[in-house]
Amino acid sequence: MKPYLAQLHKELVLEENNTKLTYKEIQENPSQIKIRTSVVDSKWLEIAIADNGVGISKEFQQRIFDPFFTTKPVGKGTGMGMSISYQIITEKHGGKLECFSTPGVGTEFIIQIPLRL
Repeated sequence: MKPYLAQLHKELVLEENNTKLTYKEIQENPSQIKIRTSVVDSKWLEIAIADNGVGISKEFQQRIFDPFFTTKPVGKGTGMGMSISYQIITEKHGGKLECFSTPGVGTEFIIQIPLRL
């Protein structure tokens, strides 16, 4: 698992929301990121990363792990971050990566990696 940890860490860096919020909006609904870890059925390490951001539409959720998919303007970003994360977790570690999101409420990514004892 160690050879891929640095690469995985790099790909899981969270980006700030590009929307412009007023001071009042921030005070009324401050941004939150929650990270939870657990062991599932003594077989899986689960890492859940959730936020209370704008959420991701169903249309984008269906494509979020596709190579080169991006919501950024042309010339910004590569569209590879989530695709690479998915590949590292599923192919290199035999794990799972899922995205759950509700627009206007937030998003949660759940990573499950098999425990090898």
